[in-house]
Amino acid sequence: MAIISCIGQKGGGSKSTTARTLVAGFTEANWKTHLADIDEKQQTSLKWCKRREDLGLSTIDCALYRRVDTVIRMKDHYHLIVIDGRPAAETTSLDVAMESDLIIISTGTTIDDLEPSLELARELTKKAINKDNIVFLVSKASSESEGSKAQKTIKAWGFHVLDTVIPLKTSYGNALDEGRALYETPFKSLNLIARAMVEEIHDLINS
Repeated sequence: MAIISCIGQKGGGSKSTTARTLVAGFTEANWKTHLADIDEKQQTSLKWCKRREDLGLSTIDCALYRRVDTVIRMKDHYHLIVIDGRPAAETTSLDVAMESDLIIISTGTTIDDLEPSLELARELTKKAINKDNIVFLVSKASSESEGSKAQKTIKAWGFHVLDTVIPLKTSYGNALDEGRALYETPFKSLNLIARAMVEEIHDLINS
């Protein structure tokens, strides 16, 4: 089994979006998958799962947790656990990272988004987290050039980044509002981008 954590230093960095799309994608591929929401205040993933259920879409196994160690006790029951972490919670991020096979840090393209995300990754490596277990995902890119620029910045800091860039599109937000994953929009081109992200993560945890 594997544990993937989606973390971020600030809200709005698409960590919950990433976690939800990954769980939906792996569930669709017949993995026994669990989405662990550890943000008691926002409960973003838990509420999304309820919207998805109300819409009659495929069910996502999801629960809300107060403690990371409680999530870890569930690992023998699943092929994959995806943890949706709390924003701006350095201690929790470290606890989650220490238990994860892969740590995904989602970030926007602006300096305001990139710098705290990169600092978080650097702090994790200072506390004995293997740099090779950390990968960035650039999200909410307003253009291809902005996405590419952000990827180059991440690489310059010495961190891995996915080839896929998730563009800033209203249709993605609408899909999430309806309890759908990023690859469940009405637009094939957007769906293909989101599926490419899921495939990249699949390849990483199976490499």
